Amino acid sequence: MKYLFLIVLTVFLVIQSYAQGGYSKTSPRPTLPTNQLTKSEQARLKNMEDTMRQLLNIVMYDTTVKVEDITADYTGAIIRNMALGKQDTTVYINTAPRNDTLGLAQRFENRKIACYKFIPKLIAALKTDNSFYYPFDSLAELSKVYPPDSSFRILTWQMHYPKGRFRYYGVIQMRSTKLKMFPLRDLRDTLPFHTQRELTADNWYGQIYYKIIEKMANKKAYYTLFGFEAADFISRRKIIDILTFDEGGKPHFGAPLFDFKYEDSSHYKAIDTMSRFFIEYKWSASPTLNYDYNKDMIVFDHLAPPDPRAQGAYFTYVEDGTYEGFKWVGNHWQWVEKVFNFAINEDDNPPIPSPLFGTPKKQPTLPTEVEH
Repeated sequence: MKYLFLIVLTVFLVIQSYAQGGYSKTSPRPTLPTNQLTKSEQARLKNMEDTMRQLLNIVMYDTTVKVEDITADYTGAIIRNMALGKQDTTVYINTAPRNDTLGLAQRFENRKIACYKFIPKLIAALKTDNSFYYPFDSLAELSKVYPPDSSFRILTWQMHYPKGRFRYYGVIQMRSTKLKMFPLRDLRDTLPFHTQRELTADNWYGQIYYKIIEKMANKKAYYTLFGFEAADFISRRKIIDILTFDEGGKPHFGAPLFDFKYEDSSHYKAIDTMSRFFIEYKWSASPTLNYDYNKDMIVFDHLAPPDPRAQGAYFTYVEDGTYEGFKWVGNHWQWVEKVFNFAINEDDNPPIPSPLFGTPKKQPTLPTEVEH
């Protein structure tokens, strides 16, 4: 019984860990040989990095409002959290008074100009020979993710536009001495809702990437991407996408590798094959969607509306305390309905099956009548 208790306690703690923001062991960034860079190249990149950091701070933060550590502007804090491997997306925006319309417009214009200056600075830095091996560590708001084989990296960032809109920017840099890259053009606004199309760098579904894992199928590498999108001011999305490279080395996003059973407003539909997978939820929720290396599977919160009448209104969805997942089976991602299968024998018992010592007893039966 003692061992059974320990097993149940372990499962309980694991579930609690997921509920508090994930229990996934994070994959470390690959150790890259920095000696590929000469001292002069490192010095040049360091100087350019300092300039880019100043521009990125203007892009990400409202510099005319005092930003405290715990109340950081959403646009910067979410990227910082993702870069540190955190799953908590409950951060807030410091805003100016509502009647300060002129100030808001001017601050947006300043951030837009800083963004347009940041892009050529970044490209110029990447043009430095062997820049792939430079980590840009001080650019904390710039998400930098590498696949396990370190054959490329993806750099992404976002800018907060007026009225709760967000624009995403990114570039895929291949590992090479001379620069080989693919700028990513955010065309989400032109794509269908939860699009299943195969996309390219020229019509990219903009998002911040926070993890990449690699799977092989038919001797071809399929990179599974984990991304975050601030859809608007009331809803957020997390996305699993597939990245492949064609024979010419060009990137393609989306592949029919997700077998998923999903529901609409009236009933469950049959298993369907999807090219990318979305979860959408209320802006203040913080669901997990990540790869768990211990379980060797993707794990994510099951989301549900607070009221059945809000079925399909994804901006109201929150975590319901259960977890779904995807397992790599037979060269595709197979949906797992319940990651944890855990039940207690008696409905009214606490979550401990029996005492450590002695004979377990049932809960007392309550009287059905009042005694006189």
